[in-house]
Amino acid sequence: MSERDSSEGERPAMQTRVLSVPKSGAEEKEYEDAACVQTAAWPVRAAVADGATESAFARSWAERLARGVVEQGATPEAFGNAVSDWQTEWRAAVRTRAQGRPWYVAAKAEEGAFATLLGLSLAADGQWRAVSVGDCCLFQVRDGALVRSWPFGTAEAFTNRPALVPSRPDQALPAPEHASESWTAGDGFVLATDAVAAWLLNPESRVGPATAGAWDDEQFRRAVDRGRAEERLRNDDATLLVIRIAEAEAPTPPSMNHS
Repeated sequence: MSERDSSEGERPAMQTRVLSVPKSGAEEKEYEDAACVQTAAWPVRAAVADGATESAFARSWAERLARGVVEQGATPEAFGNAVSDWQTEWRAAVRTRAQGRPWYVAAKAEEGAFATLLGLSLAADGQWRAVSVGDCCLFQVRDGALVRSWPFGTAEAFTNRPALVPSRPDQALPAPEHASESWTAGDGFVLATDAVAAWLLNPESRVGPATAGAWDDEQFRRAVDRGRAEERLRNDDATLLVIRIAEAEAPTPPSMNHS
């Protein structure tokens, strides 16, 4: 099913933020996750992606995928129709970046990059759709409780061999998973890359998706440091994209004139 671009209805106020912490011991430039969000009009779209460390220019591939889903929509059809263009664009960009650098950089770039991806689209009619390749995770929170976790619901579901989107068109493209459900004013959505998602789903972590949805940058950084120190959180790039839809305001009662 394709995504409908519905512009009907006034868009409710939304708060969004992207929280990120690179691997412990790594510099900011070595961070290989990506996040992108658009809330200016219906449909509201957001995406996170996680570049595979073994590949060259993985961050730029993750960034292209996240941006692409926000531009094109969070459905398997939109993904399938656009991914070849994203691959072509990425290859042209990295060839330019590899010029003048050691030969092995160009050779590694020719091998291509890989990334996991999760995209979310919120429509004006109260429906959301999501598309996923790999092990990024989506959490829907309502009234401080987890409504849905997708595509995984337990920490044990995560493995070391997730499906990956390749940057080379001659490599097999995994079939994306998809889901849809309803949303209501007051809901929160948390999109997380794999290490953070598994941590939030671990009952021994003492944190969860509802807690994470309320963090600011400093709280996230402290929580990540604590999770790694306790060996509950794997040392990987940690990324959250949070969307909170404001509660609908109650109508103002009419004034009463007493004469």
